[in-house]
Amino acid sequence: MEYDLLIREVEIHDASAVINLLDQIGQESTFTSLDENGISMSESEMELFINQQAQSDNQITLLAFLNDDLAGIINITADQRPRVRHIGDVFLGIKKVFWGCGLGSILMEEAIEWAKSSGSIRRLQLTVQKRNTAAVHLYEKMGFIIEGSQERGACIEGGEFLDVYLMGQLIDE
Repeated sequence: MEYDLLIREVEIHDASAVINLLDQIGQESTFTSLDENGISMSESEMELFINQQAQSDNQITLLAFLNDDLAGIINITADQRPRVRHIGDVFLGIKKVFWGCGLGSILMEEAIEWAKSSGSIRRLQLTVQKRNTAAVHLYEKMGFIIEGSQERGACIEGGEFLDVYLMGQLIDE
């Protein structure tokens, strides 16, 4: 099946749709920090988050639409303190129906290109569950390296602890 793809930066009016997407991702997967409760943010809290990111030169949220359906999201958040504001923390989420379609690669490419052109982000980092081999492969393909691991870095339903990789990528101008 062919899709029309649109990647764009999040806007205030997307707040409700973003919450719904993150809630769905939390229900569909045990691979993210989201759980069955989703993002647990109100629409006004999400609007405030989106507005604060829009005012920042070191943060961004990109949305992926397939045939006008919000299918995925990538977010880079960063601290505003001068000593660490160059470090972007990456979150990637895709609706399960679109897993394996290359959408994660496209969103990662867009985010990395944004980081390179930002003038402020010089390092991207993320954590990923070791058992999420597809995501580990994606991140390695995008130039991230495994910098370490964290035992019991995540906990899923039923109290099962999972180990995670700490991955990073240096961004050069």
